[in-house]
Amino acid sequence: MTNTAATNGTSDGERTKTGKAEAISKQLRKSGVNKALQLRTLALSDLHLGRVTTHAHSPEIIEPLVAGFERVLLLGDIVDHWYTSPQQARDFEGRIRDVCRAAGAKDVVYFRGNHDACNEDGEEFALLDSVLFLHGHAVYNKLKGEGCPKTRIRALNAKKYGAHRQDSRSRHVVWKIIDRMYGQIPMAIMLPFKWPLPVVRRIKSLADEIAPAGGVRGVVLGHSHRPGVRHYKGMTMFNLGGWMKNTRAYGFMQHGENVRLVHIDMRAKALKWGKVLHESTLGEPARPRGE
Repeated sequence: MTNTAATNGTSDGERTKTGKAEAISKQLRKSGVNKALQLRTLALSDLHLGRVTTHAHSPEIIEPLVAGFERVLLLGDIVDHWYTSPQQARDFEGRIRDVCRAAGAKDVVYFRGNHDACNEDGEEFALLDSVLFLHGHAVYNKLKGEGCPKTRIRALNAKKYGAHRQDSRSRHVVWKIIDRMYGQIPMAIMLPFKWPLPVVRRIKSLADEIAPAGGVRGVVLGHSHRPGVRHYKGMTMFNLGGWMKNTRAYGFMQHGENVRLVHIDMRAKALKWGKVLHESTLGEPARPRGE
């Protein structure tokens, strides 16, 4: 009997991958996200791997989301170092990078948030195609001291969120109880204002300091677990929400000047893209100041 797959030069594994990619592209189109190959950059934030109150029970859960993107930005608090040992944290971080690369991402950029500032590797922020990406905890604090923004953010991390936080809560029953209670209280109640004015002003100030010649058209962050969009003085700010069970998570997609903020539907067994919350075209790319 002739092997059809061999005759066509296609293995069963290759056909499975092709079918999977086609299904993902179809699902993206159905949700309003047109042509996945045109949306090359994906930003995710605040998975909090390692906590019991997160929807992200393993790094592999993001596989359906990252397929079709060349660059994946992991904007901090991806692994919750406060609830994991150093070895667990390294394992989670390695696996999530492997998932992104296996899905076709050529560039996987890890950012440091307040819950993973223990990690010595990672970016504090990045300016890409006129969009400033960061975790966001820095603008919920007053950056003190001397030096450039990266220096001051690193000083904040070392003082407030550094190595002393590693695995500081996982073995304490009280923190486990608090964590479960936290997951049951809607984030909208705990933090009723999505965009506190002092935070918005700090975002604008940080953007101006990073790119003093102007040109930052968008800012993408997480941290507060309060998803939404805010326009302020020529900039559009995007908050990705969070993966905790008391809020909603979003993904930020960018290809050139075209951007989208899309809900992550977690109701099914496998994650999929939901409704598009925001879609727009940004302006000219920014010119960051050299360090």
